[in-house]
Amino acid sequence: MAKGRREIILIRSLKDSDLGIFDAHRGSASSKQRAININSITAEQLLSKAMFRAGGCMLDCICTYQDASDRSHRHFGKVHKNWRLGGNKLEGAIYGSIDSADFVLIRSIEGNDGKSPVSITFVARSTAAAAHAALSKLMTGQLRQSMAVVGKGDAGFADIAAMCPAPPEPAGKPVKVRKRSSETPPVAVPPMPLTAPQKKHSRTVKEKVRSPHIIEQMLKASGDMSAPAQLDFLDTVEQLADQLRKILLRTGRIIRIDKDHAGLWSRVAGQKIGFVDGGMANLSMVGAAPVAVRVGGYIVTPGDKSQQREKFITLKKLIAELYANTDGGVYNGSFPDVGALRDAARISIEAAGGVKVLQEYPDTNWLFMHGSLVNPVSRYTDVMKDRKVRYAFPDFSTAALQELLPEEEHQRTGREANFISVYLRQLELLLESKAVVCGVVERESHSTSVIRQIIQSLDDDAIRGLLPLPPEQWKDWFLSAVDPSDDEDGHGQRITDPLLFRCVLEPGEALLPVKIDRNELRRAPDAWKDKIGQYPTPFVSYTQPTEWNAPVRLEMFEKDLGRFEETASLVLHCSLLLPRYAFPVGLDIVDKFAKIPDWMSRPVNTNTVVQSLKRALDRGDTRLFDSLRRMLCGSQREWLLRPGIYR
Repeated sequence: MAKGRREIILIRSLKDSDLGIFDAHRGSASSKQRAININSITAEQLLSKAMFRAGGCMLDCICTYQDASDRSHRHFGKVHKNWRLGGNKLEGAIYGSIDSADFVLIRSIEGNDGKSPVSITFVARSTAAAAHAALSKLMTGQLRQSMAVVGKGDAGFADIAAMCPAPPEPAGKPVKVRKRSSETPPVAVPPMPLTAPQKKHSRTVKEKVRSPHIIEQMLKASGDMSAPAQLDFLDTVEQLADQLRKILLRTGRIIRIDKDHAGLWSRVAGQKIGFVDGGMANLSMVGAAPVAVRVGGYIVTPGDKSQQREKFITLKKLIAELYANTDGGVYNGSFPDVGALRDAARISIEAAGGVKVLQEYPDTNWLFMHGSLVNPVSRYTDVMKDRKVRYAFPDFSTAALQELLPEEEHQRTGREANFISVYLRQLELLLESKAVVCGVVERESHSTSVIRQIIQSLDDDAIRGLLPLPPEQWKDWFLSAVDPSDDEDGHGQRITDPLLFRCVLEPGEALLPVKIDRNELRRAPDAWKDKIGQYPTPFVSYTQPTEWNAPVRLEMFEKDLGRFEETASLVLHCSLLLPRYAFPVGLDIVDKFAKIPDWMSRPVNTNTVVQSLKRALDRGDTRLFDSLRRMLCGSQREWLLRPGIYR
């Protein structure tokens, strides 16, 4: 190696377009190019400054794969915006076993001026599975645009260097440098005139706001406004989105996620990914508790082609005794907020599903939960009047605790068996796991919390030169425009997080997460402030998979922020596995698995009441029979609801 220059290894995950350099792939190659693409940043590190400015040079390349070897001079140069390592095609049927997502290792000195040989080694999954798996593990989270550079002294260099031979010392005779000609070479005239390709350009915010998909959402949001007010609303959204995008780009709060299915799935190959979702059938005539609840888990290992690739587990089937009565029996109280009882049941059971997946599969790398990661809990407490408990929020029953928490937590009683304490413990268990736990929400909310947190967290000095007003005034104007209801003189419709970020983000972009406190102590009941103060605070982001769907909201714990970009990339690629689809397919699979459809819930409802009617008839209880038959009526105008002696 040349003295004073560090040895480096370029790692590239091959694409379909790279396979054209192999003669065995020329018949099926999707691209006509016969070269391996190298990004500009990597090319600048590989070549000397003079060769980089000259646009490339000839490199003495020793290519090896299994028993095949080829040494020839290959041109490494800039073609339009890309750099390509070309030369004669590599001949031999053995190269047919190389496929996309396999690796090429290019070993050289840093700042090569064409005088030092270069070693090129191919690592294919089909012929070197162990080496390929080890390389995939080392490159997890390291590849950028399918490439990475590891230098001597860096972590992992020795392991990678063992996979590719070092190039020989330079022979002393310089390799001829191919310099760019100052004259423009003659252009071959085709026999027929070609249609010039349309140049793609990034859409402006104005163009995006006026696209059919977003216009549709704007009309939904402002449907009850007059035509002039709708135009004002459109102009306001456009103005806010344009200014916010410029600020977020300048401050580095928007990241770009390149679409690279081959690279992404090769990086996560062999890693377990879990998805959790739940469904419930509500039998309103039986009581407040949901008696038919099912939480499904779907665990998949990408790259595993065995029968163990996928696992489906049903975590809950039936809970008829969810809440405990004061005497220890089945809950038959009359808590006024029935919706709170149902929501608390849904939240806690779905959280229990996540805990169960991580217990049964502790080597899970990602756990995606359909819904918010941390929910507000102040609603699920006692109803107070004159500082006294008017209606107590029921504790969970012993049977419910056996479903909601691990075995060592089943003996909880009193305050510790209440929803707030149980849900807190579930979140703590998720927080303690090694897996990245992420809540995924595709439904559009009416919240403006993310917008507010971003605006309030902006550094005044960093954005001063970008604003038409002083930062303090601009922030007040922006927030009042987002939610005019907070301003006494304001008018118009609230601009929600999903609507604004749909206009701000381009497909393939993600917003850096911001901290959103869902359980503020000022809203917490005094009796539960000690518990609510312990709730973790999620970090919330939005990512835009496609242009025709609303952005997907991601929620993560602070411990997992170091893997945010990797997680957002996984969500984005899961959302693009099907055409014209924009939601992680794994969550859609588990939703279909766990959901109790209406066609099943309605017969269960009807059958329950019919059985109750039969029992009332058998007992001769006419009052109960009259009440139950009225429950079957679909309208308040039914003849069964006419005044009678028992009403």
